[in-house]
Amino acid sequence: MNRLINKTLALCLLCTGFAHAGEALVQSAIDKKDYTLAFAAAKADVKDGTATDVERLLLAQMYANGQGTEKDLNAARDILKPLVNKNMPEAQFILAGMLQSEAVVGLKSSDGQLNLVRFKELAQRPLSERENERYAAELVYKAALQNFQPAVEAVCMDLDNAVIAFGGTERANWYRKCNKESWAKASEMGQSLVPLNLRRDVLRDPVIGEAFAQQAVKASCLDENIKPVDFKIGKPVTGGEYLTLQLDKPKQYKMIRGQWQEIWIGQACGKQFAVPIIFKADGMGGAGFAPDVSPEQLELLIKAALPK
Repeated sequence: MNRLINKTLALCLLCTGFAHAGEALVQSAIDKKDYTLAFAAAKADVKDGTATDVERLLLAQMYANGQGTEKDLNAARDILKPLVNKNMPEAQFILAGMLQSEAVVGLKSSDGQLNLVRFKELAQRPLSERENERYAAELVYKAALQNFQPAVEAVCMDLDNAVIAFGGTERANWYRKCNKESWAKASEMGQSLVPLNLRRDVLRDPVIGEAFAQQAVKASCLDENIKPVDFKIGKPVTGGEYLTLQLDKPKQYKMIRGQWQEIWIGQACGKQFAVPIIFKADGMGGAGFAPDVSPEQLELLIKAALPK
């Protein structure tokens, strides 16, 4: 989301038609990286009541980034909240990015590597400790409903990577807004809660592959290229907990807890093979998975999948 936020203020300026004189001064100073002047000019306009909404957005971002002033996230939030209350998508999107960053602080090290200890800590939090994440998701979704493109792309990114409580048609509609027709068609194939990036991981998993391969061998099919042709919900979600968006009608969004089974159907040699797979939410939007077989069968599959 951070990369999308960087585009936001430029888009704001394009949409205003013409810029207030103070706004133009602030933007010109930012373009020249003279943040001291930009901050002073924007703050003065806010103080005397002449600032435009875009100026307020620019000032909030300077506070958030520590540009031309000391970093002050509280000051940035105070400026953004009235704009959010006006349902301004740019403000909703910027505030969402700030809240999301605060919610997962420490998740990645300075070199960009995932901190597994911190991941586990964050994953174990109850819903009551996830208000920043929930509200951030809600703000992005509201901005996306207004067709604010960076927010639309952020929703698509969630659909790519997280277990989202949407049906296939709803997923496909969002993907089409992001010009991802092939992803839309994939979402419309069968019934599955699994995000597309995780779907690829499942299909590449050696244990899942072994489960399909053993069925194919029994059917005298030696074609190793078993293609997925359908997905079905075998057992519905149990223990489901979701980040819930407080819209006109509450809407379940990202799954935090929950377990369910899907039947994945592959095809080769003109025959179809079905493998039941159990999925369990990992607390951070993703899910772990394994063939839904007895412990003894699973152990045999794991051994058979080991490199020879």
